Amino acid sequence: MERPTRIAGWYACALVSVFFLLLPPRGYGWMMETKYAAFLLLTTLYLAAALADGLARARGGAPRKPLASPRMTAPARCAAAYLACSAVSALLSPYGAQTLLGGPRRDGLVTLSLCVAVFFLLARDLRPDRRLLYLAAGAATLCDALVLAQLTGRNPLRLYPGNWNYYDGDVSYAGFYAGTAGNIDFTAFLLALAVCVLLFALARLRLWTLAPTAALTLYVLYRLGVAAAWVGLACALVWGLPLLFPGNRKRMAALSAVLTLGAVVLLWRYGGENRTLAEAAALLHGEADGGFGSGRVAIWRECWELARERPLFGGGPDTLWLRGVEPLTWFRNGTATPVDITAAHNEYLNILVNQGAFALCAYLALLGSALLRCFRRAREPAFALCGAGLLCYAAMAPFSISTCITAPYVWLLLALAAQREQFVET
Repeated sequence: MERPTRIAGWYACALVSVFFLLLPPRGYGWMMETKYAAFLLLTTLYLAAALADGLARARGGAPRKPLASPRMTAPARCAAAYLACSAVSALLSPYGAQTLLGGPRRDGLVTLSLCVAVFFLLARDLRPDRRLLYLAAGAATLCDALVLAQLTGRNPLRLYPGNWNYYDGDVSYAGFYAGTAGNIDFTAFLLALAVCVLLFALARLRLWTLAPTAALTLYVLYRLGVAAAWVGLACALVWGLPLLFPGNRKRMAALSAVLTLGAVVLLWRYGGENRTLAEAAALLHGEADGGFGSGRVAIWRECWELARERPLFGGGPDTLWLRGVEPLTWFRNGTATPVDITAAHNEYLNILVNQGAFALCAYLALLGSALLRCFRRAREPAFALCGAGLLCYAAMAPFSISTCITAPYVWLLLALAAQREQFVET
């Protein structure tokens, strides 16, 4: 195995294991700072190692492996365009240097640049390895165990301050926290990506040893009750049928369309008591109450108005928190407490309001071209697995928040889908 491939493999392995499981020693209140510092350290080491290896190969007369070439794949071109549009957005932003690191989520131009740089290197050097699946399964299992312990009311590793526990969420503090990503929306996002890839690995690679982890993770997602994760899984299973059965892609695509239409009809006629389904049915009927989706609809309306103010290049990467969005109101013991809005709670809308329409088009083209490659090469199991994960992400993104905790895994999947060469499994 060539050294660049080994370096890329070490980085990917660290991402799905060490970074996934990293917990702040001072509790959940320091989750974002801890993860961001770890992301910077891990990624900087990888980029430095890749650069040092490239220089050593050049001095030794070895052929250079360019990041870009006339044969650069469509996803790679779209990623370059996305970064370029984001950089222009930062240059034109009225918030200047604050676009570099961004707001509390640390999703500024520095983070975007590192993610895109890693994307190019991994797309060039990384080769799928079943060890990545086993490491991801092991990390998911440990995260599941932590969540289940927290759901009993315990406080393992003292991640909650004082005598608080999981059930003090929305009572003593805003939101709920569990697992290795802190906010349950982030934890559910990562677990949904993991279980989606594991389920497709079970089907395509017959790796039955992954079945216990997949079952346990599905149960944990059920207990967490994050609707976006189930939307992502459902969409991946329905729209991913051609990935599961690549020999009958046309029939499976037709079946996916029929199932999707049936789901829309059932949702249109839904009259039950499930809050999430009832709100979705109301939206289909044009009834958009601002409180839907835990206040997401109200946030989307405000963000759309902000996007119209600066439609082409937005306000600058991760600057929404500076643009005066009306805070959400959280009630504690009858006292109203404002909660600042730092993201659009919709990754596509978040790109539009922060980086503008050009960046959003480039990002959608990146995601679409990566998915198209996965469907075209679905006979190769690695592409099928990447496609399943990206489908799950694409469906969760309208209800999710991009952070340095979750974004690296999306870029990892995009990098695998962007490779020119045939996958070689080991």
